[in-house]
Amino acid sequence: DFIECADPTGCGLGFNSRAWDYQACTEIHLPAGSNNITDMFPVLPFTNPIRNQYCQKTWGVAPRDLWGQAQFWAENIKSASNIVFSNGDLDPWHRGGVTQAPNPSVGVIMIKGGAHHLDLRGKNKDDPASVIQARNQEKDYIKKWIAESRQSQ
Repeated sequence: DFIECADPTGCGLGFNSRAWDYQACTEIHLPAGSNNITDMFPVLPFTNPIRNQYCQKTWGVAPRDLWGQAQFWAENIKSASNIVFSNGDLDPWHRGGVTQAPNPSVGVIMIKGGAHHLDLRGKNKDDPASVIQARNQEKDYIKKWIAESRQSQ
């Protein structure tokens, strides 16, 4: 058991945290551990064997590491167009994101110093330069797609 503010799983306590923990074992593969150097949590390495053992012991399930890709995009992402996938390198969720463009009409931006959907929030005087640059790249993609659409009409 952990004190709520010091729970190294990041799940917290209570029903919602248990639901998230189950989902993380069955549907979401986000390999992120703690090292007590770049975070405030005790050393808790993440390895697939540790995760598999935990999920089996706690929930009686085996993780499906590629479930998200199969469920949400899989091979179909190769035919996607006019999408920008932005990820912040400080966001632990970026490990589950699209980090390589499957084709030329899909943009992928990795934001140095970016956090969870920081580029999608409103402008802020404290925004790092990398987030401002990412927003400008996103605007450039959108302008390009609109121009291409108008040319084809």
